[in-house]
Parts: sequence; structure tokens; C-alpha cells
Amino acid sequence: MKKNIFDVFLRNAVRYDIKWAIIPKVDGNLKSFALKYNITQKMVALGYYSFEDNERAFLDSIIEKF
Repeated sequence: MKKNIFDVFLRNAVRYDIKWAIIPKVDGNLKSFALKYNITQKMVALGYYSFEDNERAFLDSIIEKF
């Protein structure tokens, strides 16, 4: 289950690599994850917010381990 959620998150982050004037802000574990793995914060935020609230909480528990 964890692997599937994380796989979808990474696929969504790459999929949403589009040029938008809007740049969502991220902080905490998401920001450190983006910086550590050299993924733009916009991609990470859009991939993250493509999930529902309960899935985001589960994804948070996965990301904090990175």
C-alpha cells in the first residue's frame, strides 16, 4: 500500500511539470524532500495536493522517513 501511494505521488509530481504562473508554496517535510531529491517545489506540491486529505496524511508518514 505504501509503495503504491508513493509511486502515484512521484508519477503525479512528474506529470505536473507544466509552466504555470502559480507557484504553490511547500514547507516542512515536502520542502526538504524536494530539495534533497532535486525536484521542484511546484511539482512536489501539485503531486501532493492531487490526493485526498486522508491519503495526504498517509503520504506525510512516508515522506518524513526520507
